[in-house]
Amino acid sequence: MGRPGEKAQRLDLDSRSLFDEAVPLADIVLSRVPEGFEAVRAEQSYCELVPLSHRKRFAQFFTPEPIAALMTDWVCQRAPETLLDPSVGPGIFLRLASQRHAAIDMTGIDVDPLVLAAGTAALAGVHAKLIQHDFLTWTDNAKFDAIVANPPYLRHHDVHYSFDIFSEIGRKNGVILSKLSNLYVLFVIEICRRLKAGGRAAIIIPGEWTNANFGMALKTHLLSRGLLSKLVYFSSLADQFEDALTTAAILFIEKPKADEIAPDFFDSYFVEKTVPMDVLDKAINGEASNYDGVTHRQWLNADLAGLEKWDKVLRDGMAVQCEGFTPLRTLAKSRRGIATGANDFFHLPESDVKQLALRSVNLKPCVGRAEHVVGLKFTASDFETLRADDDKSWLLSFSTAPDSHEQRYLQTGMEKKLHERFLLASRKPWYSMEQRAPSPIWAAVFGRTSLRFVYNEAGVSNLTTFHCLYPERDDPVFCKALVACLNSRLLQSMAEHQRRVYGGGLMKFEPKDLLSIQVPMLTQASEPLIQELADMLDAMDGAIRRQGQVPADMMDALDQRVSEAGLMAT
Repeated sequence: MGRPGEKAQRLDLDSRSLFDEAVPLADIVLSRVPEGFEAVRAEQSYCELVPLSHRKRFAQFFTPEPIAALMTDWVCQRAPETLLDPSVGPGIFLRLASQRHAAIDMTGIDVDPLVLAAGTAALAGVHAKLIQHDFLTWTDNAKFDAIVANPPYLRHHDVHYSFDIFSEIGRKNGVILSKLSNLYVLFVIEICRRLKAGGRAAIIIPGEWTNANFGMALKTHLLSRGLLSKLVYFSSLADQFEDALTTAAILFIEKPKADEIAPDFFDSYFVEKTVPMDVLDKAINGEASNYDGVTHRQWLNADLAGLEKWDKVLRDGMAVQCEGFTPLRTLAKSRRGIATGANDFFHLPESDVKQLALRSVNLKPCVGRAEHVVGLKFTASDFETLRADDDKSWLLSFSTAPDSHEQRYLQTGMEKKLHERFLLASRKPWYSMEQRAPSPIWAAVFGRTSLRFVYNEAGVSNLTTFHCLYPERDDPVFCKALVACLNSRLLQSMAEHQRRVYGGGLMKFEPKDLLSIQVPMLTQASEPLIQELADMLDAMDGAIRRQGQVPADMMDALDQRVSEAGLMAT
């Protein structure tokens, strides 16, 4: 775009754009700053004037100034001659950098011309070149002494290019990237390539990469090259963004010089509560040994290089392996629940089943919502209650060809274009349903205080609100005993290492995550103990149904029995 003050050029969005083109460009004011924009409070003013729909389209969540100052100060400690912000927005990082080092040669890039116009106004008088472009497809070969960034947060299905951007960025950087990666992973990888030897980068991104499968490539890239110098990891209780429900992490990256040996360690700083930025600044710069609300640890790269889940270790340190316990994968297999592709169409209440004259041969009893499971068991009586309350309880799953009534209902789905949805379009025919046996054990996908496991006594199917567990020994007593163990405080504490944490403390577990949870080797426990654990599950379920929770003394007794089950196996 040129120097600040020059008129922003209209963005030529072609098929190489990463953004959804469903929103017509004509609907966006491309070349002028929003009317009423106040440059002195650029980020706040922009958010007040620009519709949320536009900001979400371009994944614009701006960095609070105290955090931006922390990041900028760190990359500028070595008086860099050049600095890049690859997603510049209204220019908070460049403004702060110019205040600290007026002579620095600064470049800002952004794909959105509207926010770039705001940046132009906010950076008036600042020596900075602003470029209207997608950083990931920027062909300039320039490299920089310092880079500071808050990349766009876009999930993979919101990323649209005419080519495989994941393969392209991976090829340039010698890394294999999952096509499920969030866009910010690509930005981090490419930022590392654009950094000069001896240069520094500070990048703020969501914390989900620490536990997500797609984050492994990023971890490997950073650790194998000795790039990660420091990592600040914010607790979900210390959310730093007012307008985005997300955990946050700041990557402090140093690129070794050609004649330097890459370091084999990095420092982490877990911020467990909101702390003043000067406290965090002193922590990361080693100016004090104790910091209220900040836990400092030093890690050997080799110790974390192959670890899939970082969230728990960054919070609490490395877990201690308990004797007599084994990964759940040795006792059970896991699968996600049934994905219908259109729950409102395929998962129906009793009244709709009768009205549509759907045949029982093509219906399966099915639970779709976690709130429909009250306790730690789901019984035949619970299912009958769902039916009686006319809640969704039947899954349309064709085992025979549709009759005339069912054909008419399917036609209404086609009129709604359900058959064109991504998942349904891949099925032949489109209304065919995933087939799997009802699982004896359900595991809730989401939780806030703990992970809930449920014994499926009724033997009904479940949708994706629960994952399915299939124990190799599937008799009712053993399954109930295993469910009791999995709901114990002892095992819940171990399970925390496998969770993925989102904003507000929301935890998520994938089917693969569950299989890494440490459980007692129940196959070596005595049958009387297994029966006692099964009886405990019945008692816990009854307590929840009567009083909404399990009494503390009952949980204490359960932890004791779970420990005994582990001791039997040693």
